[in-house]
Amino acid sequence: MKGLHIFGLSHSYGNNQVLDNVGLMIPAGELVCMLGPSGCGKSTLLRLAGGLEKVQKGNIVIDDVTVGSTEFHLNPEHRRIGLMFQDYALFPHLDTVRNVTFGLIGMDKEKARRKAMEMLDQVGMTSHADKYPHMLSGGQQQRVALARALAPEPKLLLLDEPFSGLDTNMRQRIREETLSVLKQSGVTTLMVTHDPEEAMFMSDRIKIIGAKGRILQVGRPHEIYYHPNHEFVAKLFGMMNQFKGVVRNGQVETPLGEASTDLPDGAEVEVLVRPEGIILEENQSKTETLVELRSSHLLGHDNIVRVRVQGVSKELYVRVHHSFEIELAKQITARLDPEYTFVYALDENVSPPNRYNKSKLVNLQAVTGE
Repeated sequence: MKGLHIFGLSHSYGNNQVLDNVGLMIPAGELVCMLGPSGCGKSTLLRLAGGLEKVQKGNIVIDDVTVGSTEFHLNPEHRRIGLMFQDYALFPHLDTVRNVTFGLIGMDKEKARRKAMEMLDQVGMTSHADKYPHMLSGGQQQRVALARALAPEPKLLLLDEPFSGLDTNMRQRIREETLSVLKQSGVTTLMVTHDPEEAMFMSDRIKIIGAKGRILQVGRPHEIYYHPNHEFVAKLFGMMNQFKGVVRNGQVETPLGEASTDLPDGAEVEVLVRPEGIILEENQSKTETLVELRSSHLLGHDNIVRVRVQGVSKELYVRVHHSFEIELAKQITARLDPEYTFVYALDENVSPPNRYNKSKLVNLQAVTGE
């Protein structure tokens, strides 16, 4: 089968094992993001796929050809791969067009230049062909590095956090342009990142990697975000409101509602609720449960509102997708949205739980923020 296939890959640096029996499959033409925190082994996996590290245990296959195993190592230049690192690694003594032609080994000089100019045109950099790297912005350097990686028409493109050095506004624009170029080229792509938003935007599928390179979940961005099958996966996508409880008659009681679960009675669980999973609504009725509205912070497209439930010492965080002023809110209710609420057993030996399917209203009384 075409694409990248990794079987039983383990790797250590001295006594530090960073990958433990990792398997990975990327079909031809698909863009897959490896998402995980720093130090989880994702860059090591990328370097092994690219031939920059020798395989200690396992096998790496590209388009049905074994390129790395315990007994065999094919050098990077013979693997038909494109490599792009977070520092772009452009040659400072070469202008833009010569940086792109550098990887076109064995090609006629004029043909190589025409190919380079075609790639620069594809990334919108033909007008900068005679400039040196120090004369280019970070975004322009990134596009040159992408053109250089794609120029030899690789079977596999490996991207190591390619947008991490860009500011926020430029990062959004450049990754859109990069995604467009990659989809036009149809090249199989493996990208590593620690940015969940970037992974969801760029990828056809996301592979969540935990400690020692353990793959915790694989799926489409929508599946990963709305159906995390592991506590680590859920927490990877930003702040969470956390509660602990015990299953009673198939329910878990929290300050904001009850949860239905298939975990056995008596199981100790952790309930995770995304900030957007707490819905605030105006309500003039009074109940026994009161919650203070502590503060509201505008983040541009939404607000982060801090609330405190009576009897719960810690504050909760709510994401509100519209204008929200504390002084205008008198009394409101809060309820859980099951799409953003998850339950996990504290004991990993207990079978995986289902998600919430029931919530109740909690009355809130607004006060001025701190």
